[in-house]
Amino acid sequence: MKIVHFVPFAPNACGMYEAARDMYVADLKAGHDVHMVDVGVTVNGKHKPGSVGKNDNRNGLNIITENQNVVLDADIIMAHTGVSDNWLVKCQAPMFWVMHGRPAACFKPEQFKNRSSYSLMAEIATWQRAKVLLSFWEYHRIFWKPIIPANKLVILPAPPIDGSRFRKNGKTHFFNAAKDGMYNIIMAESWREDVDCYEIVHGVIEAAKKQPGIKAHIYAMESPVPKCWEYLLSELRKYNALGEIWGRRPNMEEIYRAGDILLSPQRIVTRTVGEALCCGLPVIADEGNEFATWQANIREPDKLADVIIQAINDLSTKRSEIWKKVEKTALSFSLTAYSLQMNDLYKKHAF
Repeated sequence: MKIVHFVPFAPNACGMYEAARDMYVADLKAGHDVHMVDVGVTVNGKHKPGSVGKNDNRNGLNIITENQNVVLDADIIMAHTGVSDNWLVKCQAPMFWVMHGRPAACFKPEQFKNRSSYSLMAEIATWQRAKVLLSFWEYHRIFWKPIIPANKLVILPAPPIDGSRFRKNGKTHFFNAAKDGMYNIIMAESWREDVDCYEIVHGVIEAAKKQPGIKAHIYAMESPVPKCWEYLLSELRKYNALGEIWGRRPNMEEIYRAGDILLSPQRIVTRTVGEALCCGLPVIADEGNEFATWQANIREPDKLADVIIQAINDLSTKRSEIWKKVEKTALSFSLTAYSLQMNDLYKKHAF
């Protein structure tokens, strides 16, 4: 079956791309004829057109972006973001739209007149050729129901993550002596209008007051660092709890292997949460996150601090038990399990 993925090509810089890449890899391993078209990226409101011939040569697989005309004889179109109508009018292949974003992350920017993702999803749902609007989070079903018909809304149990890349064993990052802690806590979620790391950093500050040896390593930090964040970083420094600070960086699997705990504000399994678990890194996340190793109310820093200290104690007293739990959870993201589910959908809707 010929499947064409339309993606914003951005290796190491975009969670949507990394998720689309793993779906591409899953299709490839399932024996499909798979192609990728770059639709370009939008940065600070400015769209940069996609390119042909770009390479993503990681983990032993070289993916090369192709001309949009590759879609002309496609059996399935996998759209991971908006696709130009000019690219699609000559092809009538059924379309699967992957809803990588959270409903609130689509709704709130439009509410404040920044983007129109929510209305776009509502419009796409009315198209006859849009057969499936795909999500990976059951929690979101009730939020999508007002704009997406039940017969088109498909929610799979978990997103696919390439376990050959995100695995426990492999090259590991080393924190320098000044940044290394007894307990290295990784925070790596992208900042969005609906969820960011503001609340959880307060939980780390409160935990650091009670538990010496904590280091908070913050990734996906905006650049330049906003002034308001400098106050919080200064507070972490006061308790000798500030580790590395990075923007977006490649090879995050090496970071996950170096950490003791991933701390996430999310109540769903985002790429960061899933990748960390696949690398053997246990996760503290918001209440309701069924994949988290520990759950906490991130809106109450004192309670979050208690969970952080509990997690540290658990790792000190029953680390092998925690690792077994993490390894079992990581099986949820199998590319094979994803392909079995998707192949049924492909067969149902393909030409």
